[in-house]
Amino acid sequence: MNLLAEKNVIGSLLADPKSVGDVSDFLTAEMFTAPVLGQMYLEFQRAYDNRYPINLAVLVEKIQSDETPESVIVDVAKECVMLTTTSAYIKSYANSVLRSYKADRLRKIINSVDLSADGIDNKIDNLIVDLQSLQGKKQSKAKTLSQVAKENRGKYFCENTEPKLLTGINAIDDFVGGMEGGDMVVIGARPGVGKSALVAQIIRHFAELGKKVGFYNLEMKENQVYERFLASESGISLSRLKNATCFLGDEEERFNKANDFLESQTNIVLHTDGSKKTGEIRNESQHMDYDVIIVDYLQLLQPDSTYRGNRVAEVGSISRGLKQIAMEFNIPVIALSQVNRTSEARETKEPTMSELREAGNIEQDASVIIMLWNVNENDLTKKGVKVEKNRQGTTGKSVLIFD
Repeated sequence: MNLLAEKNVIGSLLADPKSVGDVSDFLTAEMFTAPVLGQMYLEFQRAYDNRYPINLAVLVEKIQSDETPESVIVDVAKECVMLTTTSAYIKSYANSVLRSYKADRLRKIINSVDLSADGIDNKIDNLIVDLQSLQGKKQSKAKTLSQVAKENRGKYFCENTEPKLLTGINAIDDFVGGMEGGDMVVIGARPGVGKSALVAQIIRHFAELGKKVGFYNLEMKENQVYERFLASESGISLSRLKNATCFLGDEEERFNKANDFLESQTNIVLHTDGSKKTGEIRNESQHMDYDVIIVDYLQLLQPDSTYRGNRVAEVGSISRGLKQIAMEFNIPVIALSQVNRTSEARETKEPTMSELREAGNIEQDASVIIMLWNVNENDLTKKGVKVEKNRQGTTGKSVLIFD
C-alpha cells in the first residue's frame, strides 16, 4: 500500500486545508491504510463541509483518544509536513492512494470468490456488481425479492443486533417502536405548545445513549438553545436563568452540575444559522456520521429551487429533501412542523396531520407523524400526544405531563 502518498495527502492538507475540495469527491477516509491518517483526512472533510477553520490544534482536539494520544498525532503531522514540498500535487497523491485502495479491494474480492459450480450464475452476478462498484460505475440498486429475503430472514425472532432508536418518551415509543434509518419523523403543533421542549428532552435521551446528533435550530440563537438545555437539565426555570442575579437554595449546585453535563456533550452538534437549505444540510452532514438529524422547524428551511411564491410547492420540496437525506444517510430525520389555526376552533384543540402548515408532501413523505396539543387551556402541564401516522407500526394517543 502507498503509505507515502497517504502522508503526502495529509501534508498537503496541513499546508492548504481548502485543497480537500479538490479530492473529496473521489477520496474517502476508508481508503487510508493508517487509521490516524484516515481520521485526520475525515476531519479535514468535515471542516470543509461545515466551513470552520482547521489546523493541527483542531485535529488534536477532534481525534485524540486513549488509542490515539496527542503525541502520536503531532508526530505523524510533523512527518507529513516534512515529506510534502507543496500542496499543488494533492490530486496526484490522492489518485495514488485511490489506485492502491482499488488494488487491495480487487485482491480481496477475487480471493473471496467461491469457484464451485453451485449457484455459479449468482456468484458471477455478484462479482460483476462488486467490480462495477470498485470501478466507480453507477449501478442499479435494484434487487430481486429473493435476494432481499435471503439477506434479511436471519434478523427476525432473535436478539436485535441493530436496535431501533428510541425517543425516551414512553408514550411515543410504545406506539412507534423506535426509529430506524430512512425514517422521516414529523412532530407538529401550534406555536408555544412545546415542540422545542419535547425535542430537547429527546436529544437529552440520545445523549445518554451516546448518539451523535445534528441539531438544526433555525429559530433560536446558540445561547437560547443552551438556555433551553440548561433549564431542562437543571430544573431551574427559564425566567430564573434569564433574570436572576444570584442563586437561591441549591440552584448553584444544580446549575454547575447541568453545565458539567452539557460541556461533556461533544456528540450534539448545533447549527443555529437563521437560513438553511436542505442541500446545505446534506453537504454539511455527509461526513459527520450522525445517528440522527433534527430540524426545528421545517417551515424555516429554504428550498433548493425557487417556486415563484408557491409556498405549498416549496414546503413539499423541503419535505422531499429531508426524506432523501434520511434515505441516503440511512438515519432517522426528525422535523418539527407548525400547524395551522384550524384546530383552535375545536373544543378539544386536537390537531390532525392535514393541518400541518403548508402541508405539501409532508403527509406522504413522513414515516411517522406525531401531533402535540394542550389538553386543557387552563392547565398547560398536560399535553396531548398522538401518533397519527405510523408506516411500520400502530397509531394512538396519550397524555404527557409537562414541567
